Amino acid sequence: MRSKTKVMATISAIFLLILMVMSCNKAPVDVTDQIKASNQVIMDAVLQADVNALTSLYTTDAKLFPANSEIIDGQNAIGEFWKATLGMGIKKVLFETEKAMQYGDIAIEEGLFTLFIEGDMAVDQGKYIVTWKRDNGIWKVFRDVWNSSSPLPTQRAKVNDKILIVLNHVKADKVAQFEDFYKTKLAPAGTAFNPQAKGTVRVQSPSGPNTDGTFTYVFLMDPYVDGLNYDINYPLEASYGPEKAREYMALYLDCLKGKVSEFYLQTETDW
Repeated sequence: MRSKTKVMATISAIFLLILMVMSCNKAPVDVTDQIKASNQVIMDAVLQADVNALTSLYTTDAKLFPANSEIIDGQNAIGEFWKATLGMGIKKVLFETEKAMQYGDIAIEEGLFTLFIEGDMAVDQGKYIVTWKRDNGIWKVFRDVWNSSSPLPTQRAKVNDKILIVLNHVKADKVAQFEDFYKTKLAPAGTAFNPQAKGTVRVQSPSGPNTDGTFTYVFLMDPYVDGLNYDINYPLEASYGPEKAREYMALYLDCLKGKVSEFYLQTETDW
């Protein structure tokens, strides 16, 4: 009987403790205006192309979760991501906070974004959910998840539009390596970090070998859009970091005859 009494007393004490903890929990607070102000700091840093300032706006243990790509973990990797993003030609970003609610030292934001290149031309838009954390009284990004809402363009070059042709003469024993590089490394990176540019790209595979035994894979940027950066280093660095990007670029060049591609910038005619 005493044992039962002790058990009941213990259970009552636990419930009392839970109620006390629950009573101490504050209701969520609307901090939309505060987060808008923090986003403005990020937008200003993008306009200034200030990678150091951008990096400082994330917690040391921050993570980014881009679509179709690996997790970007930590301030250094995030700094490299922003360096690559700006290098792709992004000149401005617009964040539109729809709602931000604070739960203790954490705030959850829902919003929309738009990316712009030179000439204030919008090249991508989408939605995001960001977890912010207070760091010495300052809101910093702790977790960032986003994806694009832009449909990939289907239109092709019109008369007088430019087309960039890239010829990749692949060595016979490197065909599988080249195709794996494009399908599992380059294409996902391009889709995640430069969808507008990726949407203009067509790939043509060879129907057979050339007279020298190589196989020519053709990349067509159709149309080639001035202001977009088609350098494949940038999406690779943004997706996988500088070290892996160098490794993948070496892998790509190793596939090519003479370790080089041929580039031709053409103009569409009405002939």
